[in-house]
Amino acid sequence: MKICVYDVMKMFLSDEKMLAIGQLSLALGILFGHFLHFEVSSFSVTDFMEGVLIGLSLVMNLAYLIRKRKK
Repeated sequence: MKICVYDVMKMFLSDEKMLAIGQLSLALGILFGHFLHFEVSSFSVTDFMEGVLIGLSLVMNLAYLIRKRKK
């Protein structure tokens, strides 16, 4: 029995939740990158958080579009 990421996302997230998470993480990623700057031992924590949030946004928005296309 094979379980893929798409099946897990389909079980736990509705289309509306995926779109909301994607848009919210995009907005937060842009705001973090633009207005905040925090470093620890020359490691930029805000750049890391911005990348994580933008990446999450890309995954959620693309998954939402793929699921909408299949309906």
